[in-house]
Amino acid sequence: MRILIVFLIVKGLSEMKIIYPETEEKPVKDTLFGRIIEDPYRWLENVDNEEVKEWVEKQNKIARSILDSLPMRKNIEDEYTEILSKEWVGIPHFYKGKYFFFKRKAEQNHAVLYMSEGKFDPGKAEVIIDPNKFSTDGTIAMDWFFPSPDGSFIAFGKSKGGSENSTLYILDVKVKKVLSDTIPHTKWSSVVWLPDNSGFYYTRNEGGDKFLPRVYLHKTGEKWENDTYIYGRELKETELPGIYASRDNRYIFMDVSRGWDKNDLYFRKIDDEEWIPIAVGFDAIFQAEIYRDYIYIRTNYQAPNFKIIRVRIDKPSLKEAEIVIPEGKGVLKSFTFAGGKLVFTIKEDTYYRAFISSTQGEIEHEIKTPVKGSIWIQSKEYDDPEFFYIFTSFFYPYSTYKFNVKTLKDSVLFSQKLSFNPEKYKQEFVFYSSKDGTKIPMYILYRKDIKLNSKNPAILTGYGGFGGGISPYFIEGVIPFLKRGGVFATAGIRGGDEYGEKWHRQGMREKKQNVFDDFISAAEYLIEKRYTNPEKLAISGASNGGLLVGAVMTQRPELFRAVYCAVPLLDMLRYHKFGVAHIWTPEYGNPDNPDDFKYLYAYSPYHHINKYKKYPAVFFKTSEFDGRVHPMHAMKMAAKMQKIAGEQNPVLLYVEPKAGHGAGKPLKKAVKSITDHYIFLMWQLGMLENR
Repeated sequence: MRILIVFLIVKGLSEMKIIYPETEEKPVKDTLFGRIIEDPYRWLENVDNEEVKEWVEKQNKIARSILDSLPMRKNIEDEYTEILSKEWVGIPHFYKGKYFFFKRKAEQNHAVLYMSEGKFDPGKAEVIIDPNKFSTDGTIAMDWFFPSPDGSFIAFGKSKGGSENSTLYILDVKVKKVLSDTIPHTKWSSVVWLPDNSGFYYTRNEGGDKFLPRVYLHKTGEKWENDTYIYGRELKETELPGIYASRDNRYIFMDVSRGWDKNDLYFRKIDDEEWIPIAVGFDAIFQAEIYRDYIYIRTNYQAPNFKIIRVRIDKPSLKEAEIVIPEGKGVLKSFTFAGGKLVFTIKEDTYYRAFISSTQGEIEHEIKTPVKGSIWIQSKEYDDPEFFYIFTSFFYPYSTYKFNVKTLKDSVLFSQKLSFNPEKYKQEFVFYSSKDGTKIPMYILYRKDIKLNSKNPAILTGYGGFGGGISPYFIEGVIPFLKRGGVFATAGIRGGDEYGEKWHRQGMREKKQNVFDDFISAAEYLIEKRYTNPEKLAISGASNGGLLVGAVMTQRPELFRAVYCAVPLLDMLRYHKFGVAHIWTPEYGNPDNPDDFKYLYAYSPYHHINKYKKYPAVFFKTSEFDGRVHPMHAMKMAAKMQKIAGEQNPVLLYVEPKAGHGAGKPLKKAVKSITDHYIFLMWQLGMLENR
């Protein structure tokens, strides 16, 4: 097959004619609840088929020939190499005098797990696990780790090519030796060690590509095939058990998630056999921790913005619960203990606040932050007055702090170096009205010397699902775009956690259209307020955010010049048939249910491509070993859009080899990926011409 790309020199690189690979149509017709659904590209779902592999190779050649030849490619790639190569130090995890933390030096593919004893000292810590030695090309990564209570052993997971299909290994920390025990099928595993280090409880996937975790007990030195089954086979496919230990390691909690908006909660002494129910069958979330004689629980039961309650260990009944921190205006996000105090965070209008209170809930102090931003807290032992936290904001780098609840003093332990001057940039926080009048928050970032004259190139992004909302985070990856005159906006659309569980549920299932309406209204706001115009506006999203931009592109294509759609869901009638996606039916709905089918079909991007409409330029990016969202979504959508593209805007597809949903990507691949992302959008927004 001849692949031809013709650049039209007259108008520089803003237009081009691409002759795409011929994609054969092999129509399959399904009759679903009285409606005939035709799928001409279902054959592309079989990614192991040689014909499909050949088609992918041709698509990749086109995408690479364009993306690699764009002007300024090397300059932009060099900038991202500098940004992503910076040294950083993660927050420490404390285990009986040992501090475990990740640190990555410049140009390392992966962060290295270090340990320092006695005190947290990143400069004098020793290497414990170096994932850079797992493979020569960096495509084998460490997915997770769980130290034993005294830090003597570490259970950790390794996987290839970003697949996240982990194999569990055990490291003897003192002698730096990996034991003979290996346990396969430990994708997204949770681990709780026994107090004497003789073994651990863990979750193992019994569903192959279909994620079905079960709880087991492993005794060190024994074969995994002989591990003791504990729990899970009696659950529905969408109910997922996970385990975690109390901080003192005397108790084990079992969380059975039923979607992203509810879970059951059980606990028991770690050496007991009977699970004691704390909360079962409620339409709410429960997250627990034990301090002295009480179980403290963060929950949205009868409190959509969450509250903290407590029950006695010997009488764990919700009917007997005391309210410690009542529901308030902000969303209560997390809690822990330090020096006999309760430490908790609240998300208020997208930014975080952190408080110190008594264990009865009397607030005594609020941690002061340099600017409004985001905070993540990690405690040591609960009676130790010190804890650690990470703070960041859009133009404030990730910084690790130590805080003392006795002195109420903090100190910076590490702060990532800046490669730009934050004083040159402006951050706006606005509210705009969605289609139904709901007020939606949005951040807008740009250079201070930019004029709001409707001529600025702009990128709008969002997510809108699974309770994942926006908050101010270090934005250095957007700086190459901003410094070239771009405007970057991120909208806190419904489906996230910006205003509690009600906000999340207003973007779930039959209310998913709210998410798309919110995003469309964000674009209209940016145009109305003269930040940009439709010929200069791009949208960008990944995973559930890829579904977002895919749906919005099909509903309002005239609003946008370009779309970056990464690892997306796009065929919402078949998404649940691939890999782990069945666990998302509580969030999206089940296409096999007639009521759910109606609203899923109403917005499914793949089923709403119209040959009579003109669409923006689109870059579909997916990955060969994506264990979360099957690459068929991007592949089928690209084939369908290329069929009608003709003289329209380009439709590129790149299926990244030896990569997954995004986790575990080595530095070189990460640099290439983010460069592809932004150079495509810069190209389409006219930012590469005459430079």
